[in-house]
Amino acid sequence: MNTTYFFLGLLTGISVSAFFIGKELYKYYTKYTVQKKQLDRILKLNDKIKKFKVA
Repeated sequence: MNTTYFFLGLLTGISVSAFFIGKELYKYYTKYTVQKKQLDRILKLNDKIKKFKVA
């Protein structure tokens, strides 16, 4: 009986910690993706400005 409770507690603890780790990783992923898109837009705009100045 005690071993059953132990394994259930262990499984629950692993599930909860995996949830929070996944949540943090997803937050990092979305932040990184948004920053990358913004950087791409700025670089594209910078290229347009350079072409306009040369022409």
